[in-house]
Amino acid sequence: MRTRALTSWIAAAILSAAALEAQVSVPTTKPPTARAGGNITAKPTAGPVPRQANGRPDLTGLWLRRGGIANITDGLPKGETMPLRPETLERMRKLQATDDPQTNCLPLSTPRGNPYPFRLVETPTHIFFINESMHGYRQIFMDGRTHPDPPDPTWHGHSIGRWEGDTLVVDTVGFNDLTWFDNYGHLHSEKLHTVERFTRTDLGTLKWEILIDDLVAYTKPFTLTFTALLMPKDQELMEYMCEENNQDKNFINGPAAPASAK
Repeated sequence: MRTRALTSWIAAAILSAAALEAQVSVPTTKPPTARAGGNITAKPTAGPVPRQANGRPDLTGLWLRRGGIANITDGLPKGETMPLRPETLERMRKLQATDDPQTNCLPLSTPRGNPYPFRLVETPTHIFFINESMHGYRQIFMDGRTHPDPPDPTWHGHSIGRWEGDTLVVDTVGFNDLTWFDNYGHLHSEKLHTVERFTRTDLGTLKWEILIDDLVAYTKPFTLTFTALLMPKDQELMEYMCEENNQDKNFINGPAAPASAK
């Protein structure tokens, strides 16, 4: 059993307003008192970008990204709104809080954020994201392979990576359509294609840009930008067994955030 309490990320959050949000109302379900996971923080750490023997930036370490948990619109450029197709918005309006995959201990996929750390591990052929949340992982193939054609739809998709200068570029296809982008319930189709760009700008900061390309669910591609911060050296991933210690599930009810839109 993990020690950190499972944070209620779904309908319990009070979400920021934007153009889409102005059309909807949010539920008022009260979260549990203990919210240790939601209180995990990291402070900016000054210093030069560490580099590997080959001169490339060293991205390895324990990181924390807090953006994109409640609502991924937080990562849009200022003034932009989500280019939702009407049929996607209609699907969102029908969602219940209990429909969220993470409520049922299922994986959280790109671009969704979560309030728990992740560790980046690099080998000559792979880069791994080891997530405390849901005790899961992502693998990025760095051996020059291409995507399978057709890809087999999975929760995390099929990811291949390459370096462009000091930036790691990760191209992913082959998602299933069962995940949400955020607690708010932004949805996607199996045609989702993401391109992530990871740039370590200094010792303690990882810039994370995500291009979302899904013309089935959205009218045009759009880009989200978030920041991950390096966790202190004395911190480590903790065992997280959602099925064993899911404290929040009984507190989650009612419609998902967009469900009561008129």
